[in-house]
Amino acid sequence: MIREKTLELKKDFIHIKRYIKFWVFILLIAGTLVAYNQYYFKVSKDIIEFNQIKSKLMTQNAMLKKEISRLSSPERISKMAVKKLKMKPVNYSKVHFIEIK
Repeated sequence: MIREKTLELKKDFIHIKRYIKFWVFILLIAGTLVAYNQYYFKVSKDIIEFNQIKSKLMTQNAMLKKEISRLSSPERISKMAVKKLKMKPVNYSKVHFIEIK
């Protein structure tokens, strides 16, 4: 009885041994696919975050360009020159031009 069980176990072990490489290969492939899938989702999440950051920066850039336009307008500069620097508008009738030869 014990001998029969031992022979049966040996036969089962031979079958297991025969297919062990196949199962190890299948498990390695599955593990690799799971790792790749996790990496793919992480990269996908990073891309979404970077696109959101890009969108915010583009909006901020547009606002800053608008502010630059406002600050560099000739009317504003003229007002600042008159108010803060006590400058006066140029009266070209009183200006003498000198020609250099």
